[in-house]
Amino acid sequence: MEQLAKLPKAAQYIIAIVLGAAILAAGYFFIIQGQVKKYTALEKKSGELQSQIQQGKEAAKKAELLAIQIEQIKKELEIVKTIIPEDPETGKLLRVFQNLARDLNLTFTTISPKKITPGDLYNQQAYDIEVRGGYHQLAQFFDKLAHLRRVVNIDNLSIKASTAKDSVIQSKFQAIIYTQNPDAFKETEAKK
Repeated sequence: MEQLAKLPKAAQYIIAIVLGAAILAAGYFFIIQGQVKKYTALEKKSGELQSQIQQGKEAAKKAELLAIQIEQIKKELEIVKTIIPEDPETGKLLRVFQNLARDLNLTFTTISPKKITPGDLYNQQAYDIEVRGGYHQLAQFFDKLAHLRRVVNIDNLSIKASTAKDSVIQSKFQAIIYTQNPDAFKETEAKK
């Protein structure tokens, strides 16, 4: 220290500046540069986390949309189940046929359900029906069947003049209804 004090003031300033620069350089390389590396690493991790958060938000939006779509599909399925139910509901359907005929002044002479015929995705059940009445009432009966919530097809229709005094025509036909075939749906899903 004594030797430093004997040096001229300019040399002392230069030595102080060099020592200060050396201390600053050492501080930068050992302390500040380490902190800069940590800051850079934390900034990178923050960017990655922000990206993951954004992906999570997008996934949440997609999940909400999917949940809405699932609910909509469930509602549509319930509608389809009323159009093509799983159960033939034979008793209920016979009452519907009879009520429609009675309201239109038609007389059933025969109504008999046939055996259920399995199909690829749906089953069919035919009802052999004979009815007497007026031609227009029969047309209205078919119109009412066409407007039922269930699918009802008319097949093998024959109309002839009636021999009965209370009616103009006598008609024979098959009313065919459709039901779901759950086994076929399971098989189709299993193939996928």
